[in-house]
Amino acid sequence: MKKFRFSALHFIMIGLILFGIIAVLHSLFPEPPTTLLATFVAFLLLVLLFIYQKKSYEISELEQIEYLNEEANTGLMQLLDQMPVGVIKIRQEDNHVEWFNPFAELIFAQDDGEFDKKKLREIVEVGLDDERTYANFSGKRYAVHVDYKQGLFYFFDVSTEYKATTNLVGSRPVIGIISVDNYDELEDSLTDAQISQLNSFLAQFVSEFAHQHGIYYRRGTMDRFYLFTDYSVLEALIDSKFSIIDKFREEAKNMDLALTLSIGIAYGDGNHQQIGQVALQNLNMAEVRGGDQVVVKENDESKQPIFFGGGTASAVKRTRTRTRAMMTAISDKLKTVDAVFVVGHRNLDMDALGSAVGMQHFAQNIMNNAYTVYNESEMSPDIARAISKLQNENCSNLVTVEEAKKMVTEQSLMIMVDHSKIALTLSKDFYELFEQVVVVDHHRRDTDFPNNSILTYIESGASSASELVTELIQFQNDKHHKLNRLQSSLLMAGIMLDTKNFTARVTSRTFDVASFLRARGSDSLEIHQIAATDFEEYRKINELILRGKNITEDIILVGGDEETRYDNVVPSKAADAILDMAGIEAVFVVTKNIKDFVSISARSRSKVNVQRIMESLGGGGHFNLAAAQVYDQSVIEVQVQLMNKILEELKEE
Repeated sequence: MKKFRFSALHFIMIGLILFGIIAVLHSLFPEPPTTLLATFVAFLLLVLLFIYQKKSYEISELEQIEYLNEEANTGLMQLLDQMPVGVIKIRQEDNHVEWFNPFAELIFAQDDGEFDKKKLREIVEVGLDDERTYANFSGKRYAVHVDYKQGLFYFFDVSTEYKATTNLVGSRPVIGIISVDNYDELEDSLTDAQISQLNSFLAQFVSEFAHQHGIYYRRGTMDRFYLFTDYSVLEALIDSKFSIIDKFREEAKNMDLALTLSIGIAYGDGNHQQIGQVALQNLNMAEVRGGDQVVVKENDESKQPIFFGGGTASAVKRTRTRTRAMMTAISDKLKTVDAVFVVGHRNLDMDALGSAVGMQHFAQNIMNNAYTVYNESEMSPDIARAISKLQNENCSNLVTVEEAKKMVTEQSLMIMVDHSKIALTLSKDFYELFEQVVVVDHHRRDTDFPNNSILTYIESGASSASELVTELIQFQNDKHHKLNRLQSSLLMAGIMLDTKNFTARVTSRTFDVASFLRARGSDSLEIHQIAATDFEEYRKINELILRGKNITEDIILVGGDEETRYDNVVPSKAADAILDMAGIEAVFVVTKNIKDFVSISARSRSKVNVQRIMESLGGGGHFNLAAAQVYDQSVIEVQVQLMNKILEELKEE
């Protein structure tokens, strides 16, 4: 029942009544004492009424707030019961449902009419870790907002907006380019009838693939197809991890055709010309990474490419025409600069040093200011011996990184050999001084590629960077300044290192190059003396070998001691030694480097793609020879992480 409150009118009426009473008393009892007493009583009565009003009926500020809150909560509950938003109140201590509105009951209603508590529990567990999430019920999509303080979950129906967004994203244009690896090589060895069968096989395969996925395609040349579709189709292909490349490889193998596919795909909003250019760049990346793979990238400079495939060793064969063209292009560029600095990767190995010395000789035939740059604080024993011999014979312009920094001008050019990742270059500070870079490498191209690269000569089918550089020198026809004995020996040592003495990744081109170097005076005894293993190094290699453990029957993981530091050479030689043993398909050596990071040396024969595993850990390399450097982790932590990556790779294969 509502409390009675005196209003101003009530007090006026009471005052008039008391005044009337005083007037009557004054007429009946005219004596002043009586009148004064009556006036005092009337005044006292009014004061008592005021006090009563204050004590009995006045509501405090706290009561007013509580009253208003109660009214607001009542109104809110009525509103939540009626509004088309699902609301569920959860007791945070045990996630018990305290209350839900009718709309929430409709959302979580099962076919039998019961409330789906299991589904709600899943949403609650996710929601407590994330203020906003999404959930799907009965073909509808809901945005879930969480009020932690009140323990409230709000479910907003966003099906219409989600469908519109999905349609918009799914309709983005996609352009793809398919290239058949090794088509030219195979075409030269086939008869006209066989070439006709080959072209029919390619046309039928691509046609069936395009028809299956609703893709429009056109054949540009005999070995190249262009695809046009939208993102919804691309998304389905990504989900299948582009099984087309595996299917094509198998069908080609059944027909005794050594063919694989390289595919570059790009998508984005708007400019179709830019999307097409990105697709072509992606195709080039797929080819220089060895072929038999797909590279997908959005038409956005901030986005990184996604790689699929690469499950076979490099199959793309380079041509002498391309080598000659690259020799001419690099030579023309050298004529426009004032100085050339050739750098290998950090912690030089014999292939990096040999190719750097060879490339410096190539540049020296065109201009005077060509230099081989090395870091005197990062030299293994064999590299130190080679540098010392070069300095004694004064046959190569050697400069340290610090000396080279003082010589660089705006017109200078850097040539990166045996690497194409900025993170692996000899000195990042030195690299940043250049506006123009030329890359000569035999490793598969990765994402950390120089943006200022003006010429790129990457051939993942080559055995080594030294082989590529030697071929450039061959086509240069060095009549005036021939390679001397030591330079030829270093180039040969680089080839021997990466081919493990001509037993791995060797082609006929490798032996052609070796023959050329031998004719230029390459000395086996010199190579042996430079690359010889000393006793302490040999002991460390064997210590690592003895620490090897089987992950599977044919995969070995070696974990070095946490307190022992190794240079780059020892783990690499240990990995090579283990791979030479019978029944070993792949080996991974994890050690603590002298620079205090954890290094991984990975080797394989033909089944395990160690490059893909190393790339997932920030490294790179070849299909069967790769490495990685991991910072701020222990050897044990890296071993666990590496083992998980290996098992994932084996599961995918």
